[in-house]
Amino acid sequence: MKIGVLGPKGTFSDKAYIKFKKYVNKQLEKKGESIDLEVEYFPTIDEVFFSDSVDLGLVPIENTLDGYVQRTLDLLLEENVHIIDETMVSVQFSLVGNVNSLDEIEKLFVQFKANGQCRQFINTLKGVEIVSTESNMDSYYKIGDTKGYAAIVPQHIAEDETERFVVDNVTDTDSNYTRFVLFDKGRIGIENLKEEFGKPHNMDNHIVEKRTSDKVRIPVYIMPEEDRPGLLFHILKCFYEKDINLISIMSRPTKQAMGTYNFYIEIDTFCDRLDVIIDALTQIGEYNGIKILGVYEE
Repeated sequence: MKIGVLGPKGTFSDKAYIKFKKYVNKQLEKKGESIDLEVEYFPTIDEVFFSDSVDLGLVPIENTLDGYVQRTLDLLLEENVHIIDETMVSVQFSLVGNVNSLDEIEKLFVQFKANGQCRQFINTLKGVEIVSTESNMDSYYKIGDTKGYAAIVPQHIAEDETERFVVDNVTDTDSNYTRFVLFDKGRIGIENLKEEFGKPHNMDNHIVEKRTSDKVRIPVYIMPEEDRPGLLFHILKCFYEKDINLISIMSRPTKQAMGTYNFYIEIDTFCDRLDVIIDALTQIGEYNGIKILGVYEE
């Protein structure tokens, strides 16, 4: 079985893949089994979603400091996929450069999401050209041997530096994490929520049991059929009346007309309340399109 990962090797996405691989093998060891998971790295989130050469995809969805990854949210709606698991990775950055001091930096390479997580430090660099990249490792490779070039890179990469100038921990906070989601192909219907939640992972005919947590995460897109007064109020009222906790809600453009939006919502609940969730989504679905993005243990 092959998993597509936002690469290249050494990124935080790669750390998330290694963490998931360890979890799978630990579960299989209890049954005296093992599996050789393969990984294929892709330079962009789009290519992870669109690849036909992988069975599952692993992409970032949310960061403590920089919020949601908008491209991931868009593709989860647009593509025929659903989330089957998630994992959290601690994210800390360092600066590496071909300089002797910060004053000598002429050009700084930084991944587009890392920029928002190291904003306080970057703002102290005066007269430096900031170049956005697709991945943290891309930033690292771009500095090469060019004098005056520097990059914001994962802290675990900077730890191996012995000759370049390094500034440790340039992240805005020590408690910075990125949440990654593992997705599979296919869709989930409202009526299949309970069945999908109890279904173990099938990895090349190796059955990997799920964790034992009762906490359930259900990300959902609600797509209004038409705009009308009180639209969002009635959606939220339905959740409120059934005592359903929402930990996230945001408007995402439909990309069809200016001022028209879909609503991305994450439901935080317990497995013994899945029937209540089904009732609420069924009620909301009478007047809105709904796409269930996943049902999995937190």
